[in-house]
Amino acid sequence: MNLDRDLVLTRIAERLPEGLRLQMQSLRDRFMAARKPTRYAIVGGSAGLLILLFSLGGGSGTDGAGSITFQARRGDLDITVLEGGALEALVSTEIRSAVKGREGVKILSIIEEGYRITEEDVSIGKVLVELDTSQLIDEQLNQEISVESAEAEFIERRAQYEIQLNQNTTELNDARQTMRFARLDFEKFLGANVVNEIIAELEIEERLARAEAADLAVLKGDVEQAAETMAAESSPTPAPRTGGFDLNNLDSLPPQFQERIRQAMAENDGQLPQEMLDRMQRFSQGGFQGGGGRNGGNGNGRPTRPTEVTSSFPTETGAAPAAQPRELVLANTEKSAVPVVSTLLLDEEYMNIRDQLDFTQYANIDRLEDGEAKQMLRQLQDELQVAQEEYLLAQTRIEGQRRLESRGFITPTELEAEELNLNKANNKLQEKETSLKLYIQYTFPKEAEQKLTDYENAVMSYQRQLKENIAEEAQEEARLSSAERKFNLERVKLADVNQQIEAATIRAIRPGLVVYGASDQNSQRFRRGNEEAIAEGATVRERQSILTIPDMREMAVKVNIHESAVQRVAVGQQVNVSIDAFPDERLTGVVTKVAVVADSANAFMNPDLKVYPTTIKIDGTHEWLRPGMSAQVEILVNRLEDVVYVPLQAVSYYGDQRVVYVRSGGRPARRDVTTGAFSEQFIEIVSGIREGEEVLLLPPQQELVEAAI
Repeated sequence: MNLDRDLVLTRIAERLPEGLRLQMQSLRDRFMAARKPTRYAIVGGSAGLLILLFSLGGGSGTDGAGSITFQARRGDLDITVLEGGALEALVSTEIRSAVKGREGVKILSIIEEGYRITEEDVSIGKVLVELDTSQLIDEQLNQEISVESAEAEFIERRAQYEIQLNQNTTELNDARQTMRFARLDFEKFLGANVVNEIIAELEIEERLARAEAADLAVLKGDVEQAAETMAAESSPTPAPRTGGFDLNNLDSLPPQFQERIRQAMAENDGQLPQEMLDRMQRFSQGGFQGGGGRNGGNGNGRPTRPTEVTSSFPTETGAAPAAQPRELVLANTEKSAVPVVSTLLLDEEYMNIRDQLDFTQYANIDRLEDGEAKQMLRQLQDELQVAQEEYLLAQTRIEGQRRLESRGFITPTELEAEELNLNKANNKLQEKETSLKLYIQYTFPKEAEQKLTDYENAVMSYQRQLKENIAEEAQEEARLSSAERKFNLERVKLADVNQQIEAATIRAIRPGLVVYGASDQNSQRFRRGNEEAIAEGATVRERQSILTIPDMREMAVKVNIHESAVQRVAVGQQVNVSIDAFPDERLTGVVTKVAVVADSANAFMNPDLKVYPTTIKIDGTHEWLRPGMSAQVEILVNRLEDVVYVPLQAVSYYGDQRVVYVRSGGRPARRDVTTGAFSEQFIEIVSGIREGEEVLLLPPQQELVEAAI
């Protein structure tokens, strides 16, 4: 059972004289008109009114008969927390300005505040607010021009990119064809097998393949893969070949010489004629070994044995030193790390192998395939063989002529003519020997070197073209990407302007009540100093709240609970609600939210005041409720059953002990009591007094008090 505070005051007033009762009624009416919606004002007002009544003579006498008393009662006691607050919608839609700009935008038209939006208004899209869009329309036109320009540039860059790709393909095919033709010319000169052997020895194809793989990895952005590709170990390569032939081993000589030497030895009793031996020695002293290579001749210019000469027709091979691993040079800069592949052929490793290559080892008809070199070598050797036969024939003829001249069959003049023919044959033989020697020692390696160099240049030109293609493609791709990003950015800007123009017209999106500004009263109270009140012609900034559409179907009361009582309030507790504008209406609700931290809105004005915002949802739907109405809430914290209770004013302190004053034998008696839970008006008496005893609401003068026995 909960006894209203007005009943207490009425019971007290019944014991007063008529004149004093009228004064009390007048004072009570003024107090009710000016009261604050907090429990502290209520308690303070009640206590102040009782003190005033007591000072006016409401009951102080020697016997205490005139003291204001209350009869202790037994029953159910509701422990409540009383607070005052304001109504607000539990769910509300806040409409803010979506138009950007530091200076804000003016409101051209706005619906009147308090208008109730219906479902029909939502269905037809009723206009609530119209903002000025003149500046946005100009910006829209300029942005459309920017989008068209960016689109044209993007289309042009895309076409340029495709053209560059086609051009790169054409140039790369040309470079590949040039490289193929250079190799065919090389093979035409030496033969396919010899060229394949030289290319394998120099690892040209392997180097080109690794360089292409590294370039493609760079093009794809895989720098680590490029490094691994170029750092791969090279396969061992064969070394330059050296060799010679021995006259005692005629099988090692060319077939053309084998028959001629055997014939000369048969005619000279199994010995090689001295003139032929001297001529062959002179031929060998020219240093055919390495004569056309980079390493020069044999170094001593003479054979080790009279019957053993070095030749340009080697038959043995040797092993070359193992190739050194390649290195990938990374050009590390502050902006990027771009792999730079070293030159394909003209690096130190390649030149070490290249310098040891001796083309004279291939100047052998048996090693060469059908080609220009073999054809020229065969022609020179045939001419040499013819000259040798002519010389031998002239030598044989001169011997016969000498015998005829000694016998007088011919004249000395005729013998001189034959000797002249012998000299001519000898000179021709030496000429052919020199031609063969010069071709093997100089012309053949020179032309072979030139063919190889042409092929190397073609390979490097192909690699250079590949790198140029990668660079040009990357540049065009970057330009295309930049144009595309610019085009997309301009389109996003245009879409943003169009969205702002569309957002400048605010339409009804849900039913509710139209309220100007933010729903939060603190936001309205502390708005910026340069903000104008919401009205037609006012300027609103971006993200500024223009309208709030509260949902009137679910209303709540927002109150601030003092820190002394917040520990007793919890979510789910039942609440009695009274609306100041409708005092006869009684509503119920439930606590739905209790803040975990104190509200700092009033910390500047009163830093010692700590209150916790609490939300109470009102049960049911009530069309007559409006946001902002003042309301009083009584939160039911606990309900005590069958307890003795008295008003809070009846309990006071005597020293450190809580006491009440009980009317006993015409004089007040002090009783020590034990108290329990208390509400805003009453307190539980656990022990010290009984039901029905009259207690004084105000302590009497101490000289009139009798201690309880």
